[in-house]
Amino acid sequence: MMKLKNIFPVICLLGMLFNTACNKLDSYLDKAESGGMSEDEVFKNFRQTKAYLANIYGTGLFIDWYGGNQWGFSFDGATDDGYGAYKYWPCPKFFYDGSLSPSNNPMDKWADLYFSIRKTNIFLEKIDALPLEPNNAEQAQEKPWMKGEAFFLRAWFYAELYKRYGAVPLIDKPLQITDNLNTPRTSADSVVDFITQYCDSAIALLPLKYSLKDLGRPTRGAARMLKARTLLYAASPWQNTSNDKTRWQKAADAAKALIDEKMYELDASYKGLFHTRNSPEIIFQSNVNDQNHLHDYLMPSQAGFSILQPLQGIVDAYEMNNGMSINTPGSGYDPQDPYKNRDPRFAMSIIYNGRKWRGFTIETFVGGLDGLNKNGGSGEYTHTGYYLGKTLDETGSLTPEWRPGSHYYIFMRFAEALLIYAEAQNEASDNPDQSIYDAINRIRDRQGVKMPPIPQGLSKTEMRECIRHERRIELAFENQRFWDIRRWGITTTVLQEAWGMRITKDANENFTYNKFIIESRTGLKKAWDRYPIPQSELNRNSALIQNTGY
Repeated sequence: MMKLKNIFPVICLLGMLFNTACNKLDSYLDKAESGGMSEDEVFKNFRQTKAYLANIYGTGLFIDWYGGNQWGFSFDGATDDGYGAYKYWPCPKFFYDGSLSPSNNPMDKWADLYFSIRKTNIFLEKIDALPLEPNNAEQAQEKPWMKGEAFFLRAWFYAELYKRYGAVPLIDKPLQITDNLNTPRTSADSVVDFITQYCDSAIALLPLKYSLKDLGRPTRGAARMLKARTLLYAASPWQNTSNDKTRWQKAADAAKALIDEKMYELDASYKGLFHTRNSPEIIFQSNVNDQNHLHDYLMPSQAGFSILQPLQGIVDAYEMNNGMSINTPGSGYDPQDPYKNRDPRFAMSIIYNGRKWRGFTIETFVGGLDGLNKNGGSGEYTHTGYYLGKTLDETGSLTPEWRPGSHYYIFMRFAEALLIYAEAQNEASDNPDQSIYDAINRIRDRQGVKMPPIPQGLSKTEMRECIRHERRIELAFENQRFWDIRRWGITTTVLQEAWGMRITKDANENFTYNKFIIESRTGLKKAWDRYPIPQSELNRNSALIQNTGY
């Protein structure tokens, strides 16, 4: 149970931005949000200050395998790549069945993010006055790093608000009850400028890398990556309605600055990089080993619940290993042996009928051990004909013994930086230059993948489709597709029908493959490319204006 002394800062937060009466709680505003010590006591002690900063990570960095730690929700389950079998709240269907509203958004993060921003603002207000122990070189080195971390976190939290809501109120100091709490939304462009400004401030203070004991703290590369990602969103059709090429160029330049630092490299193991703390590809990663990941995503024969199941659309998107689409004549694709000779990333990401898992042959055919709609279509059995393989540590197990494996959520990795550069540089150019080909082919040439290079001579439009395809495949089931289809403005185009694969086996043990429609997704509105401002916040803050379409 939360201690009484820890409840008051939360209550006061609700009044910080909005018109909640907290006048009787003024005496508690001097207390630190990390416990019973006053803020002055915390920020006069280096160790306590460092602990305060560490606490901010836990409140505002979401492990988005579960859509902000909400079991049963997966962002990919609300895309054309995945299906969420569980249909109770919170679940992905709210984002495509017409249920999403200002009063009904299972993934709303407005209050959580502003709570984290308030804590960050308090830290930045106090950090400059933090005293250091005499002749303590380690503290002298860490203090500017800590300030750089806080700049990064402030930018991160606003970037998370921006990609959800667009324009939001900008607050860069701890507000008090005496302040005007009816704070209007700042323009989306100003929010982007604010985020990139604090990314630059973080870049100036953060180190290129840390020692092992500080693994997980943001580096200069993490700040560069956040800047590039934010600028990519700002350049995309979602925000850049006039297709201003200078916006794309800013995103390309930011990504190139990260690439040119040569601090990161593609991991030789596409599958294994999600299960280690020491990959050369990881830019920013959670310190938490999610021991529930296998339980929530494995197939039932392995004692899992499979809350996310891949759809046929993403399966068909994987090329043949000769680089040709399955729909291209002469590709070698066999509809009655559909999983043969595909892009190696397919077998590393999708568990399909006949695939081996820890020595077991997975059966997704009708009547199989993990078969389609088994047990009357109960939630844990596949509804699509597939299970998720990517992000699951195959050395872990739930039965006959419990070994959770290693599952560290990756917030940013180097392949995304290459994809950001390729997309932004293509949109900023009249025709694709060689640097764009080099960035995409570098990903396809990864050890263990070795896909053929993309063909030369592509037009700008052809290259755009190529980059979007490569992004879908490379970043599959990493919670990128949900945001990509929104910033590109294609949600209502791609979320029309969800398809699966029905596999039947005859008496001679021959398989027949037939695609089928699982559900139609007709409730989606284009206006939903942005989250609604929560109704509770509109009720508190008369200066807020709702996003269009809600």
